Amino acid sequence: MTFRAMATHAAFATSAIAVATMLIGAQAASAATDDSFTVKTNGGCGSVEFVDYGPGAAGGGNNDDYAVIHDYCSDGKGVRAYAWIGSKYLGARNNTNGLNGSAVVWDPFGNVTNGQNVGLKVCLFNSDNVLSSCASANKTSDG
Repeated sequence: MTFRAMATHAAFATSAIAVATMLIGAQAASAATDDSFTVKTNGGCGSVEFVDYGPGAAGGGNNDDYAVIHDYCSDGKGVRAYAWIGSKYLGARNNTNGLNGSAVVWDPFGNVTNGQNVGLKVCLFNSDNVLSSCASANKTSDG
């Protein structure tokens, strides 16, 4: 085998390995254990979902590790979600779009890794910012 043939063969093999690695890496988030879970307010008028992997915000393409805040009742109240990773508070986000409005997609998490504990809390709130019907849950990621 000539030097040129060996170089071409080596370049092809290296390219094939690189493509295979990229494909495996791209599929890893969607193929991993689905750690998604939902927390609903007492009475079910609001909820926050942790989505391990899904469509994300409209027009943004698939995304890994985000929250979706829903308002299911025409009660004049908004829905507020809170998020944590372990003991680190990540903030809060409101959905004031009402029953006929869009859900709110929120990504405070970054990339959740195996063994991290995701915490969510969801409440209704009124125009005086008084919270009610709160519920919370957490789940440890399996990767």
